[in-house]
Amino acid sequence: MVRKSRNLTEKKAIAIYCEGESEVQYFNMLARKYHGANVHTEKLVVQSLHKNGLKLLIAAVAKRDALSHKRHVDQVYVVFDRDELSDQALRTCQQYAQKHQLQLLFSSINFEIWILLHFEYFGKDFNRQELYRKLSGTHYFAADYQHFKGHPYDAVLYDRVQIAIQNATKLSQKHADMIRDRPFTNIHRYLGQIYGVTKF
Repeated sequence: MVRKSRNLTEKKAIAIYCEGESEVQYFNMLARKYHGANVHTEKLVVQSLHKNGLKLLIAAVAKRDALSHKRHVDQVYVVFDRDELSDQALRTCQQYAQKHQLQLLFSSINFEIWILLHFEYFGKDFNRQELYRKLSGTHYFAADYQHFKGHPYDAVLYDRVQIAIQNATKLSQKHADMIRDRPFTNIHRYLGQIYGVTKF
């Protein structure tokens, strides 16, 4: 039997399932940054399922169910983008997530909306190529971002998480509807829950 100290919060077991490798690299960066907090790295699963929309959510439930045979999972987060999904497809995703107790970490048009918020506040609706061009600039990644995707973010974003949270909070005051609004992200709302921290 595992003994629990009265003074310590029990570590949560959390799974994060993503579309691609960029998201995996980002959340693993945060795991390294906050490894001493309420979520031990061995209790945090971050995995790309290389799917989008409802297919990603269905795969996440299957992974959670398979993982639960080995250990209890307290919460599953699914990170995905709007990309070309229709409004109805997003509503279906919301309904499925609610039914299966998944938390959706969503960005519109894609994950790079959240990445750009680490540098600046904006309200413009960028398309994918505009975002990649902007993030490739000298004041951002100073490299071709499209080729950078899937590599560790630590050297560029490690100390910018608080900036992203502040900018995303400001954005959400005007862009709060996951289906209707572009740009949109809600990633900032869940980082405290996932990593058990209040200071970023």
